[in-house]
Amino acid sequence: MNIKTLFRLLLSTGFILWVLSWIGDSNGILPLSTYGMFLSVFLTGTGIYFWLKSYKEKRGFYPKLFKIYRNLLNKMKKNPFNGFIIMVRHLLKFYTLTLVFTMILVFIGYITIGQSEPVKTVQNYCENNSEINKITGKINHYGILRNVNSQWGAETGNSKISMTIVSEKGVFYITSKLEKENGEWKVKELELKNKNTGANKKL
Repeated sequence: MNIKTLFRLLLSTGFILWVLSWIGDSNGILPLSTYGMFLSVFLTGTGIYFWLKSYKEKRGFYPKLFKIYRNLLNKMKKNPFNGFIIMVRHLLKFYTLTLVFTMILVFIGYITIGQSEPVKTVQNYCENNSEINKITGKINHYGILRNVNSQWGAETGNSKISMTIVSEKGVFYITSKLEKENGEWKVKELELKNKNTGANKKL
């Protein structure tokens, strides 16, 4: 297998696996979807490495991304449809760029918003609430993708969080509302939905 075929295979596999893992995370197929995301990052990174290696071997230098971007921008100014034509001609590069961009966004979101005080408050609430524990059993895993909408200052604020959990008794979707009072986050409302049965429980 030559380098060109190898990096195309790696990038294509990484892209497909990332999409499937994203869908899996949203539908509670955990922790397999989480492992899939990490594997996708590894495959994509390896594919980019071999692509850069192949590019340099063929041309004698690495791609000058800024120059490529400037040329593309100039062509699009002359004719907006050039962007679509170039995208079709360089489809592998286009979806690789899109893939890397979404990976960066997910990573930044996970280490910032995904690890924020409101999210940790909801997790602690779920893990230590006896009524929730009777329904879910022990919580084993949280999804990577989290929907967090928050506004807060030093003392007050509000937040709405949605996430997926995998526990001993199945997969559950959590939607919670929090308020920050005197600098401390408190869960005011939480809805627990069983993925398999559709049963809802409001706390």
